[in-house]
Amino acid sequence: MKINSKTTKAELEAYIAELEAKLSNQNKEETKTTTTSDECVGVVTERPVKPRYKNDNEVTLVYCSDSLGFAKISSMEFNFTRYGEEFRIPRYQFDELVGKYRSWFDRGIFAVSSDDVDVAVAKGIPTVDEFALNAKTLNAIGTMSVSEIEEMWNKLNKIEHKRSVITFVKRKFIEGDPKYRNREKIDLFNRLTDGCFFREQDELSGRYKINPTEM
Repeated sequence: MKINSKTTKAELEAYIAELEAKLSNQNKEETKTTTTSDECVGVVTERPVKPRYKNDNEVTLVYCSDSLGFAKISSMEFNFTRYGEEFRIPRYQFDELVGKYRSWFDRGIFAVSSDDVDVAVAKGIPTVDEFALNAKTLNAIGTMSVSEIEEMWNKLNKIEHKRSVITFVKRKFIEGDPKYRNREKIDLFNRLTDGCFFREQDELSGRYKINPTEM
């Protein structure tokens, strides 16, 4: 929940109650123990038992857009500032979000993490892997040669994956990252995308200045 001057007392109290419930559950998990025998000294010791599986009562929401975004449900506000941003939220709040912003999931603005495949199947919504390449692959683009970039591009068989590459490179270009303001690479991306990087070419030539809102 984003707490600001517009947060009501009721919303704040609900948020505090939710945090207290989570803390209580966490403390219960940590106090569970299991008994094992120490064969070396012949004594019995107790060790904490840690959960070995993800919390099925929570879902990881992933923002798959580089545009600034905002969403609101009854007890939580989301301010999205970057591509790939993740929010771990209770399942009941996620269900409300899907109900209110279903079209955002259908359009690929929202997705769930690859760990939440069960939720994706149940709701008929995508996982992030269906809409975007993983962060490791995207971040590697900056150190690739032009031939490696072209080889990677030609292996992408989903339009969503190609779209995530375009969005990522454009964002890095606007941020001024020198690895993505390379003229040879920008010319390559413009050729591979049939002209989607003409503004970046013009900016490198000094003929145009890109406004971040044009992405």
